[in-house]
Amino acid sequence: MRSHENSRYAWVDVFVGPDKDVMHVIDKATLEIVKTLKPEPGKTSGHIEFTKDGRYALLSIWEMDGAIIVYDAETLEEVKRLPMKNPSVNTMFTIK
Repeated sequence: MRSHENSRYAWVDVFVGPDKDVMHVIDKATLEIVKTLKPEPGKTSGHIEFTKDGRYALLSIWEMDGAIIVYDAETLEEVKRLPMKNPSVNTMFTIK
């Protein structure tokens, strides 16, 4: 589970089991799931990080044919997909 001080949401990955491909987005005020993302069906979604200002959430698809998926942290819409081999977001990226 991860969030950012400038975000109203907490992002929760499942990471293992039959639902390893989903990411739940929870409203921090109500503790309700507001959206369940399934960015790449059947592939492991996890390890959310945020840009320094919290504007973007960066999700990893942990597969050899994976990706870093950039989401707008307010609208929860996908902004960009960067194909990568078995990525893990553990550093900040500059999103343009």
